[in-house]
Amino acid sequence: MTSPTPDDRPDDRSTPELPRWAQRPAGGGATLSEERMATYFGAKWDSVYKRKLAPFLEDPSFVPTWNWSAALALPVWFLYRKLYLPFAVFFLVPNLVFRLLTRSDTALTVEALRKPENEWLLMMNLAVHLSSAIAAGGTANWLLFRRARAASHFVEHQQLPAGEGLSLLRRMGGVNRLATALFVSLSLVIVLAQYRG
Repeated sequence: MTSPTPDDRPDDRSTPELPRWAQRPAGGGATLSEERMATYFGAKWDSVYKRKLAPFLEDPSFVPTWNWSAALALPVWFLYRKLYLPFAVFFLVPNLVFRLLTRSDTALTVEALRKPENEWLLMMNLAVHLSSAIAAGGTANWLLFRRARAASHFVEHQQLPAGEGLSLLRRMGGVNRLATALFVSLSLVIVLAQYRG
């Protein structure tokens, strides 16, 4: 075997190799067609979700991707996108983990957390919620893809006429503004009550 000549070596200034999912045309079969995904996600399919979910269209296995909205608006983003089980997990688990780590059975008020002797509790609370936000941001796109795929499979197995199938898919997808508004309003009321109490 001969050593490569300078002409045979790759140019360092060439574009980097694309990941596996970007080298192949988007697949996913008929159930994940462009029309079905656009129907499920609505107006944001072309501008946002087509790019965010591209890794999963070819290979649906989990790959960490990032979703700032899910990380920053935890757990509200999951409720907004109709991901009810992840919403429940990201809403309940951080508080449960905090209680297990601190061995505390009672909920601490904002007033109690402000005391100097409870500073470590405040730091632990911050660490648990930061970890939760990172987990939410890293899994949100995959969870959303799985929900869209499940909805598409469900509609396909109903064997409805094309128009009715797309209408059902549109209802299953999209966002849940009412539940999100109610949850945010109730959360604000609870927080204000804690500060006044």
